[in-house]
Amino acid sequence: MPYNWNGDYVPSKADRSTDILRQKEIGGVGQLIYHPFRYKDYMLAIDNEEYCAFPVCRPGYEPAFPTDDSLSGKGLLVSLCNLARQIDDWGNKIPYDQLIIQWCKENMHPYRIDFVYRELTEEDFDITGYDAELAARDGIFSINDFMKDLEKLYTTALYYEALEGVCVADEDAACSLYKEGKYFEGFPFFESFKKIRSMTDIDLSPAGGNLVKETALYAESQKSHPEKQPPDYQFTEESYDNYGELLDKLIERIPDFNMRVKVNPKTNRIEFSADADSVFDIAWFTLARMISEDPAPENKGQPDERSEGIMICCRHCGDFLIRRNGRQEYCDKPDCQKARNAKNQREFRRRKRIENAQKQKKNTSKT
Repeated sequence: MPYNWNGDYVPSKADRSTDILRQKEIGGVGQLIYHPFRYKDYMLAIDNEEYCAFPVCRPGYEPAFPTDDSLSGKGLLVSLCNLARQIDDWGNKIPYDQLIIQWCKENMHPYRIDFVYRELTEEDFDITGYDAELAARDGIFSINDFMKDLEKLYTTALYYEALEGVCVADEDAACSLYKEGKYFEGFPFFESFKKIRSMTDIDLSPAGGNLVKETALYAESQKSHPEKQPPDYQFTEESYDNYGELLDKLIERIPDFNMRVKVNPKTNRIEFSADADSVFDIAWFTLARMISEDPAPENKGQPDERSEGIMICCRHCGDFLIRRNGRQEYCDKPDCQKARNAKNQREFRRRKRIENAQKQKKNTSKT
């Protein structure tokens, strides 16, 4: 504010080009307040030339108002990303519209959350009359819109995980980021940093040392000789050197958020909150909070405990999860825990072999 309490003009000390006002500096950390509810079933049909999901709202199909822990921001973010992973899997045989409907029935209605919630919770709401018909009509959503929103969230989450890995020299996710799935396509942001190890039988001189052109030559060779093994990639150090540029691309993917005062149903108090009109708003806000709490790139890989946790992919099955601590790499499924134990055993045997070799070398040098 340019004036003090006496009405005197006071020049601002803030540098408008560099200073950032965080949420704590403008009146407290913003919350995320939303009202989850579930329709018991949906019908799929065409509405105004759009393929849509129509909620069923009538006696025997009363909406539910869950309080599940899975409906936290973290739970919804992970669940949506795993839904996208299942939809995009070439081996999946279930139509994506059925998977979307199943997700909505098990989790929450995805769009116009606050508006429809108010309709369903009016004191004189009549499930047998026009109120129910109106609430069902207002809950209609486009399957194509859901798929577009899901793709943007999913591909951004994969990019975030890949960027996290680059900082700790774990390049597997970045190497496989740019691929064509069944419905979604990954980002090509890391392609210019990839170099193929095994290209000894290919003439690379036309590429002139350009990594992207070398990769294109290898792709052409693969088409001509499909019997060859898939390429074995390595990353140049330039990927980490360009971390700032890669991070900017991640930030560009995060949507803007509207903030306003809302009543928190758990406390009945008015709080400053991000406006969440859909499950994707909730997931984006949660992902943005995670990113905003990230340590500096040079500090990643060190012990890191934060309120929102970190979203990772299980190293065995590939499912998304919020890790409980800085060392967790596998989810809790039995097969994944078996894979974790097997990996730990391999690491243990490898360390013992190194220790024994060092002891033998030491004893040999003494004699």
